[in-house]
Amino acid sequence: MNLSASPDRRCRIGEIVQIGEDMATEKKMSRDELVARIQKLEAKNRELARVLSRRNEDYDALCKMTQLVADNAPDMIWAKDMDNCFLFANRALCDRLLMCKSTEAVVGKNDVYFADLERANGQHHTFGEVCVNSDEIVKKKKKAMRFVEDGQVRGQYLVLDVHKAPLLDESGRMVGTVGCGRDITHERQIRKDLKKSRASQKLLMETASDFAVFRLMVNTSRPRGLKVVFVSPSAKDIAGITRPMQTERWFQIHADDRKATRYAYVRGFREFKFNHRFRIFHPVLASWRWMHVIATGVRQARECYINGIFFDITEQMESNAALAAKGRELETRTDNLSEVNTALKVLLKKRDEDRKALEEKVLYNVKSLIRPYLNKMKRSGLDAKQKAYLEIMESNLNEIVSPLSRKLSYDYLGFTPTEIKVATMVKQGKKAREIARLLGISTRTVEGYRYAIRDRLGIKGKKVNLRTYLLTIR
Repeated sequence: MNLSASPDRRCRIGEIVQIGEDMATEKKMSRDELVARIQKLEAKNRELARVLSRRNEDYDALCKMTQLVADNAPDMIWAKDMDNCFLFANRALCDRLLMCKSTEAVVGKNDVYFADLERANGQHHTFGEVCVNSDEIVKKKKKAMRFVEDGQVRGQYLVLDVHKAPLLDESGRMVGTVGCGRDITHERQIRKDLKKSRASQKLLMETASDFAVFRLMVNTSRPRGLKVVFVSPSAKDIAGITRPMQTERWFQIHADDRKATRYAYVRGFREFKFNHRFRIFHPVLASWRWMHVIATGVRQARECYINGIFFDITEQMESNAALAAKGRELETRTDNLSEVNTALKVLLKKRDEDRKALEEKVLYNVKSLIRPYLNKMKRSGLDAKQKAYLEIMESNLNEIVSPLSRKLSYDYLGFTPTEIKVATMVKQGKKAREIARLLGISTRTVEGYRYAIRDRLGIKGKKVNLRTYLLTIR
């Protein structure tokens, strides 16, 4: 560290001069007086040496403390002489700009030295190349000034907020410059991003056509007072707002919607959320339009803001109303169709019952009014030709009533309870012995029931499997 002569050293020089003057005077003194005087001066000199040593120690301690304080500061701190060579530098400057391991190695060198050293080591270093020579400007204007200096340091972009001032000695003479620099690279990037974001927001607001964005500040001086921060120009086209800075003149709300809107407004201030639909009168279009407003409150320090958006939903509401009307119409038609369907089911059921009754009546008539006489005719001694005609007539009659008989239950075919049991077991695939065991009757009796069932079904004497035939009957 290059510093001027300390007050202690100037004091010592003055003492030496005084000693010389005293020695010239003492030449006239006696030897004893001279020896005593010398001893006294030597004692005084030793005392002065001890004082000077303590002051030098204090001075060194102060210098170390000054260096320690500077090294612990996050900002870069330095001092330069009139040739722009460093007199002092703290650790932040060495580590982040000069890339020097020791603060003492900086003394006597300038910025160019360290920049050239970085380039010689293959590092990309451009810091200060396109900046003004701030040291010369400060020395020329002889006042404190502020600069922004930037560039690449080891391939990383660095921006410093630099404050520089003249370095003056005790007499007020300029002996160099002092400065400090703060790394604002991150802050500069934040400001750049913020500027870009604001530009995007501004573009969004200015180009919005189907919606309008707004930001309001809550006025704490009066209850529920609002001050417009900004609102999109599209508010005029969407809602007919001609005085955007006066929120109380934004909307002329429909009389039927005022009560609900007022309640939503009060609740919005309480919950800091607003989401409501209402009708407004559009002065430009001269018609009532549906508006949907969505807003959220934001607290920032002592201020409160409301950010929101509103858009025209008239077409949506009209479509919803049309869909609701169509839904009611479809519901009415559905009810009518349901009634018609019920009536048709009743009619179909009645038709089935009538058809079933007719089939039963036909079968019953055939069985009771026709077959007995056919059987009697067979036993009446007909000749061969008459028998042939009778068989043809019986065969055709069986063809007519056969589809009807397969659709009828056993009850309608005149089955007795036991015949129904036997028919059911035959249908299940059980043999005669198994049926006899289950019913407690003989096998011969089971065979008799089988014969009677075939007779009732009209398949007696035909090569038709009884079980197969029974499976066709519902």
